Order: sequence, then structure tokens, then C-alpha cells
Amino acid sequence: MSLSKNSVPRPLPYGWAFPLLVAAVLVIVPLAALGQYDQRQLILIGIYTLVVSGLNLSLGYGGELALGQVAMFAAGAYVTGILAQHGVTELTVAVLAGMVAAAVVGLISGAAGLRLSRWSLAIVSFFLVLLIPVVITMTEGVTGGLLGLSGISGPTLLGIPVGFTGFYVTALMVALIWLVLMRNLVLSRHGVSFRVMRESPALASSLGLPTYRLRMRVYVLGSVPAGAAGAIYAYLNGFISPDAFNLNLGITILAASVVGGSNSIYGAFAGAALLVLGPLQASGFELYSTVVYGIFLIVVGVLFRGGLAELFRILWAWVLRRLGRSRQDEQHDTPVAAVGSGASGGLRIPGQRIRTRGLSRSFGGIRALDEVDFVAEPGTITAVIGPNGAGKTTLLNAISGFVRPEAGEIEVGDTTVSGLSPYQVARSGVSRTFQTPVIPEDMTVREIAESGRLWVRGPGTLATMLRLPSAWRIRRQDHLAGQQALEFAGLTGIADRTAGKLPLGVRRLLEVVRAVAAAPGVILLDEPAAGLDEDGLAELSRLMLRARDAGATVVIVEHNVRFVFDLAEKICVMRLGRMIAAGTPEEVASDPEVISSYLGARASTLLERSVPES
Repeated sequence: MSLSKNSVPRPLPYGWAFPLLVAAVLVIVPLAALGQYDQRQLILIGIYTLVVSGLNLSLGYGGELALGQVAMFAAGAYVTGILAQHGVTELTVAVLAGMVAAAVVGLISGAAGLRLSRWSLAIVSFFLVLLIPVVITMTEGVTGGLLGLSGISGPTLLGIPVGFTGFYVTALMVALIWLVLMRNLVLSRHGVSFRVMRESPALASSLGLPTYRLRMRVYVLGSVPAGAAGAIYAYLNGFISPDAFNLNLGITILAASVVGGSNSIYGAFAGAALLVLGPLQASGFELYSTVVYGIFLIVVGVLFRGGLAELFRILWAWVLRRLGRSRQDEQHDTPVAAVGSGASGGLRIPGQRIRTRGLSRSFGGIRALDEVDFVAEPGTITAVIGPNGAGKTTLLNAISGFVRPEAGEIEVGDTTVSGLSPYQVARSGVSRTFQTPVIPEDMTVREIAESGRLWVRGPGTLATMLRLPSAWRIRRQDHLAGQQALEFAGLTGIADRTAGKLPLGVRRLLEVVRAVAAAPGVILLDEPAAGLDEDGLAELSRLMLRARDAGATVVIVEHNVRFVFDLAEKICVMRLGRMIAAGTPEEVASDPEVISSYLGARASTLLERSVPES
């Protein structure tokens, strides 16, 4: 299967309409129609758009709750002020220096807060804001202390003094350029990895992503625009003091992010506009201005969980329906029976043998795994069954790195993976699904299929933001692999559907598709048949048989014994952490210990196989 450059899905042309329209309205029109005061308000909107967009990146896309944007904002402002007092007034230097300073603050605070739970980052960033006046006081000789830093002279651009009009245009262009770069980032595989991590760090690890480094990257990236905003703010005011960077501003920025739409690129602009203009419009209510503004924020936040950006999407969808161009997402849910039959399409999966020797693990004195020996061969479906608490899922978790065994070895092919972290095991060729489907609801079916390749090394962040040829090259490769996996499962007809609108059966199929797209040696499936009806079971069976025929080593943990006996070539039975039997379905069904401890009277009926065609 070949894929031309032109066949790669690109953002729709009207995706550029909004930033271009904003540029025209905010840059050109005010120059002719507004005075300096109104232009100053628009500069403030541009400044806070930068700050809020950074929070949108770390919170809305990365799922990292933090109030530290104010500290990064302050870092950019103070570095600019200090440079200006030493005669460095070049605006490009100030913006770049502010970005670097903010990134350093983000790196230091992130190193302290990201090692633990996500709430620890919120706590660290909270205290970081409280430390701003303390740090400024301790460095009074440089920062001016509590009295502030004054005498920040006007900026120059390429050595030429910049008047207010030039500063106005430059400030808004900085904000616009950042939004374009951020858009390129979040629409790339980097953005997909951020959303996967936001949905589930465990899922990110299972896809071969080092979650700590990924969380650090998104947090530091979110710091960068705040530093640029601080540089512009310092030159706009000509004076900065610690009073301008307080906890109230941090909470207001968080509110602007949520109300504008934290998972939206342009929601930052809407939130910043509310942050700057909202209090001014509410001031006509005198003493009640804060209450009126607060009520407005609460109402918008409650009615539209995605903020004003969601409201805009709803209105845009309504316009498309009126024009007869409704998206595929707005159609009725697709039942599992409507999914295509799929075909292997020549897809080959290089299966690897998986073996455990003497695998043991205890939890609170309970022996979850007791010297378990287990083998699964390429090109076969191996099932693990047993009563609740037998240790089946613990075995899968140990193989995939989510549980570290106390004793024993795990081999995938010729590689020993015992003690490796989940992302390292995934990169060794092990893909897995989870008992409850972990599917980011705001991603399309195509994006989820392509996310199976996130472990493959791609271009760096800067190359992606600039959309260099290397970024397009990996995009084509991801699309090809995702398309092959969707064809493999017969899901190409719903490739552009949003996953949140899919029924359970299709979600479970999609998890397997994501695993197949990774081209793994081993596919681990944890109770994939749970909750499926007959149509769903039939489609799942076909997909697993095609994966087996393509060469994969398929391991399934399942409670649906009928489903397992119809499908697997080898069945392993666990009880109380021990492997009590392993063999063909016929051998297992006739094993006395298996019959007495688990299968009972149904053992005699399980050999009437009814496997669907692959």
C-alpha cells in the first residue's frame, strides 16, 4: 500500500481563517479607529493570550493543573526589566530571554512537582506564586525589591526605536505567531501524545511514552509563552513590581483558561479578552462588578464544559447543518454489526515468543503470582483463564511492566524485560489493552489508530512547530500505519468519527487496532470480550484471528470461557496465583483439577467450537 504526500490528511483550509481574521481585526482596524488607550487594552489581551495559551497547553492538552504561569510571567518581565536597565532594549532579545527564563523556572518547579502525583504540581506551583515577593525581596539590589523596578526605557527592534504603534503591532504579532506554532504542535503527534497522557498516564506508558519526560515537556512548553508575555508587559508599563504577579492573577488566569476553553487553541484568546474586558464592562455595576463578573464565569463554566470554544463549535456545527454539510461525527452511533469485515491487506506482524520463569509477586501477604511459568508462541492465541483473584491480570501487568515481580524472569523474544518500566517494555514489542477501554474521547478513530506508533522516534518539538519536512515525513508514516490497521479491522468507514461517540463494542475493537498499529511482537488483551453482545464478540474474534494469522503472539485474559474455548489454540488456567494447567482446549477441558476448581459441569460442552472466519 502506498501513500502519496497529497493523501495525508491536512487541517481544513478554514482552520487558518480565525487567526487571519483576528490579525486583520486587531492589528489593522484599531490603527485607524482606536486611540492609544484602546490599543493598550488590545495589547493586554495579546499579553494574557500568551499566558493563558501556555496554561491551555499544560492543562487542557497535558492535564497538568498548575498556577505557576504567574511565576513564569514574572520571570519574563523581570529579566526584561533588568536587561533594559543595563542598556539591552532589543525587543527580540528581551522576548527570547523572557522565554528562556520562564522555561528555566518551569523546569525547576516541574522537577519538584512532577515526580509525584498531579496534585503535587498544583501545590508546588501554588507556593511558587507565593514565593515571588520573597525572591524579589532577597534580590532587591537587582530587582528593586518591593518598591519595584522602574525606568524601563522603550524598546528597539533591530536597533530602531519602536514607537507605540510599532510596539502595538509587534506585540500582537508575537501572540499570533505563538498561536500558529502552538496549533502546529497540538495538531501533530506531539499533541496526540499530550492528550493520551491527559487521558491516562498508564495508557501513555503502554504506548511506549516516558510519562515523566512527557509531562515535563508539556509543562515547560506551557511556560515559554508566559515568558514572552512578561517581556512585552515590562515594556508596556515601563515599571514592574511584585504586586502585579500575585495569587489572584494566577486564579484569574486559570478561570480565563477554563471559561475560554482549556482544550482549545483559540480559547486562550477568548479567555484573555474576558480577563481584560470583563471587569471593565462589569464596572458599571459599581460595588457589584466583581459579583457580576464572577457569576458570568460560573454560568459559562457550568453550561459549557469546553468553555466559549465549545459554544463556538456548537454554533459552527449548527451552521454546517443548516448548509447541509453536517460532519460524520453528528450522525448516529455506528453499531458493531455495521463495521466492515476488514482484511489483512498484506499486514505482517513479527511475533515474538514470550516466556516467564518462576514469576512471583505478593500484595500484602497475598500471593498474587506464585512461581508462574508461562509460554506463548508467535502465530498463536494463548488464553489465560481462572476464577477471580487467580492472578490473571497481575500476570499481564507483570509482563507489560506495570507490576514488578519479586522473583523470576520475563523474556520477550531474546530480550529479558524483567524490571523494565512499562514504556521500555512497550518499546521491546509488547502492546496491550485494558479491562476498561482507555480511549481519549476527543480524538478521532484515525488519531487513536495512529497513536499506536507514538513509540517511534519522530521529529523534535521545534521541527514540528515549524512544520519542517521531517514533521511531514513522520506524519505520512503514521497515517500509513494507522490506515493499514483500520483496514485490518474494517474501521476505515468511521476513521474520522470522534471516539467519544462510539459504542462499547467499537471502542474495544479500536483498542486492538491501536495495539496492531504499533507492529508489536506481542499483543496482550485484558478481558476484551467484557460487555460485548454476540455481534461484538464475532467482530472481536475475527480481528484476533487476523492478528494471529498475521504472525502476532496474542495473549488474552478472559472470563468468557465459551469465547476462549472457541478461539484459543492454547489455554492456561490459574488459581490462587499458580498455573494449574496449560495445554490445548481438549487437554484443559479434561484436566481433573481444572474441572473441580473452575470449569465444573460445563467442561463437557466447551469443545463444541464455533469460530468465525478470519
